[in-house]
Amino acid sequence: MTVVPAVAGSPIESFATDSDESVRVVLAGKLCRLLPQVSQDQLAQVYQVTVKAMEALARDHAVTVRAALASSIKDIECAPPSVVRQLSRDVERAVAEPILHYCVTLADDDLLDIIAADPATWALVAIAGRDRVSARVSTAIAETGDGEAVSALLGNRGAAIPEETLAWLVEDAARNAEWQLRLARRPLLPPRLASRLARFVDQEILDELIFRHDVDPEAALDVVSTTRRRIDWVSRADTARPCENARPRESQAQRARRMHRDGQLDDRAVGDALAWSQIDFVKTALALMIGCHTSVVDGVLQSHSPRGVTALAWRAGLTMRTAILLQAKAARIAPRRLLNAREGYDYPLTEIEMLWHLEFFGVPTGV
Repeated sequence: MTVVPAVAGSPIESFATDSDESVRVVLAGKLCRLLPQVSQDQLAQVYQVTVKAMEALARDHAVTVRAALASSIKDIECAPPSVVRQLSRDVERAVAEPILHYCVTLADDDLLDIIAADPATWALVAIAGRDRVSARVSTAIAETGDGEAVSALLGNRGAAIPEETLAWLVEDAARNAEWQLRLARRPLLPPRLASRLARFVDQEILDELIFRHDVDPEAALDVVSTTRRRIDWVSRADTARPCENARPRESQAQRARRMHRDGQLDDRAVGDALAWSQIDFVKTALALMIGCHTSVVDGVLQSHSPRGVTALAWRAGLTMRTAILLQAKAARIAPRRLLNAREGYDYPLTEIEMLWHLEFFGVPTGV
């Protein structure tokens, strides 16, 4: 028979409210050791008393008492939901962090509620580092935009991150170098995302992508060729640095006009310019490819409309892959709002829809 811990024969409830803080700390540890031995069916009264005392300790005014309870209960699989919910929402890091990071009885719905409440970064990091993080929770963490928490999530092999979420994290990684290496090492990173990541990372991270065992040789070759082309793109722009008595260096807009005259403006040129955030080049190039003034292109980009920018890319003859990059880099559309490709490559809008958006923004349709 399970024996309820007591001191000098006093009821268990009295120790949960004892004036001596050290007594309450000891009680927290004893109750957590007792709980796995108690059956809710066979010893219902003992279980109820135990849980009631734990709930009282979870509300204790002393941080040391709540922290002692949290550190003891975090590894117990049969921890009472009411207790872990209370502890997980504690304002003190020493109390909430162990529960958020380790407690398996904390349900996804509770974790999502906590994330939605805009908690401190340490709370998000604790959740992101759990042994198992569901797809729903992973996406919720990613949507917070907290750099440290997302970095912890990307480095957690036990986190299930949907491909759609990974796609806009890859795009956003262009502005967050800390995520790049973690993405490059991410297990089962889809080849198309590996190729997209290769467009803006440095040589160290490129090597991580090339030598991944789950990327086939063709994808690795695409990574290498894309990166070499990007390096060559910026190198050619830098070869004409002005020296004494030399002409001023070619501007981005001038380069776009020259390449247009030479028949060199295409999807790759725009994609390479976007990879280096050469937005003036991109605006001029799009205007030339469409046959409109740059102010029209600028108007679409400044609208931050995913559909409008996608239609603009379509009108310029760009691929949907470049259209996504155009949304993220030139229109500065948040990752969660990006309009992604259909089946990985195709434009997601119908021709009628795209023509409507072009007319709305005053872009020549050519129809």
